[in-house]
Amino acid sequence: MPNEENQNRYEEILIDGTTFCKVCKSDEIFEGKGLQVKFSDDYDHQVAVVRFEGKLYCLDNICPHRHADSIYEGIINKSKATVTCPLHGWTYRLKDGKNINTRQGIKSLSTYKIYEQDGYVFVEKPELSIPKWRQSE
Repeated sequence: MPNEENQNRYEEILIDGTTFCKVCKSDEIFEGKGLQVKFSDDYDHQVAVVRFEGKLYCLDNICPHRHADSIYEGIINKSKATVTCPLHGWTYRLKDGKNINTRQGIKSLSTYKIYEQDGYVFVEKPELSIPKWRQSE
C-alpha cells in the first residue's frame, strides 16, 4: 500500500481528456487481492484495485449496502469473476461492477479505467460523489 504521506497526492496524467493517477507499483497488487486507493481525505473518494487472472480491475471501494469501504478486502470468486463484500455478502462483477444478486438490492459499483505501464498502475481518477444522505453536512 502506498505510504500515508503520498496517499492523497498521486502523480496525475491527462490522456484524451481523462485524468489518470499513478497509484502504485505493479508488484504491489497481488493475484486475487485488492488494494485500497484514497484520492482525498473524503471517505467517499476512493476505489478498490483488484488483480484477477493477471488483469487489473478498478471499482468503487464503498459498498452501497452499508456504505463500508471494504470492497478491496472482498472475496474473489474465481469461477464467476466477482468480488463479494466481506461484511455482508453483496457480490459484484469485476468487469462492470454490476450487483449479481438483485434480491440483495439493485445498486452496483462504478468501474474505472485502469492500466499498467513501465511497472506502475494508473487509475482513472473518479469525481468525488457525495451520497444524497451526506449532502446536508
